[in-house]
Amino acid sequence: MSLTPEEISEIISTFSGSLTLEYIFVGFYTFFFYYYATTVAMEVKLMWPRKWHWGKVLFLANRYLPMLTYIANLSSGWQLASFYTSHAEAFIARFRVYIILSPKACAVLVKIFTIAHYRVYGFSAEMTAIRQGLTLGANLIQISYFSEGLRTLPLSELDRELGYACTWAQRVSPVSSNKNAIAGYISLAKAVYVPWHSSFFWCGYRKRAGTFGLFHVLRRDSGVYILSLAVPLAIRLGAAVVGAFQLRLGWMSLPGHILDLLNCAVVPVLANRLLLNMWKTEDPDVRKTVSSILFDPPRPGEDSDDDDEEFGDRPIEIVRYEGLGRRRAPARGGTEGASLGGAGATQAAENGDAV
Repeated sequence: MSLTPEEISEIISTFSGSLTLEYIFVGFYTFFFYYYATTVAMEVKLMWPRKWHWGKVLFLANRYLPMLTYIANLSSGWQLASFYTSHAEAFIARFRVYIILSPKACAVLVKIFTIAHYRVYGFSAEMTAIRQGLTLGANLIQISYFSEGLRTLPLSELDRELGYACTWAQRVSPVSSNKNAIAGYISLAKAVYVPWHSSFFWCGYRKRAGTFGLFHVLRRDSGVYILSLAVPLAIRLGAAVVGAFQLRLGWMSLPGHILDLLNCAVVPVLANRLLLNMWKTEDPDVRKTVSSILFDPPRPGEDSDDDDEEFGDRPIEIVRYEGLGRRRAPARGGTEGASLGGAGATQAAENGDAV
């Protein structure tokens, strides 16, 4: 092997950094699986009996999609893959497991994400166009960068001795590197757009029926609500800043990897806690709004932590809304204004209806 001392030193440094990343990855994976194991009983009791509304879909997606990613990473393994010595660079992490999706499966996934995207951003076509434009702008600019970086070169002597079939040189031109930096700044602008979008939603819809009550509870209760909203935004902004300066920080950037792991492990946990607290809130205005948008109405005598006080004695009027911050939906055959539990069940019995 004809390596200079500087090249050997850089390879050792890169390999040491990869081992540090592996320990960090294992720590975050352990946290997520521990959280899942300690809350699966709560999930079975509170979420599985619910009907399929947006709240249940979001909750289960936040629970199981990250887990599938972690299982794929753990099953594939992280190990020293190949060295290419032309510029004393090293690349780490070779996957042994490959998942192949058919074109039909890819088309189905694209349609699912497209429908979900427009359901979330459908209330403002202008905002959706801005976000889509920023996303496409960043991705299109990076095409030349990735196409040049993914080229393979003939094996070096070290690669042949290690037994690899080919090597990934990751040689890119200065023009493509500059384009990648511009894409990082566009991604940063998109990350800043998210809290700006949230403030627009607050200013435009805070006086709509039912919406102000929800924001009032978020502001009043603070705690996990504010944490669940602020931490993901902070993580996203931090990741965008690191991505914008990736050329200066280098590929082995611990802050960037840590922020990515926070986004994959901590943000889903906080999002699920926010969903649960919105569903379990005792505020009547929020209950009747959130129940009709995210969850099906709770049933009398349901097995939950607040059975005795929350559902048994006081009726809760269920009002259906077309979406968060929108007007009430048309009444459905006399179900508008129906009450849950207590007085509602008694009135139904007096009218001779089945309970």
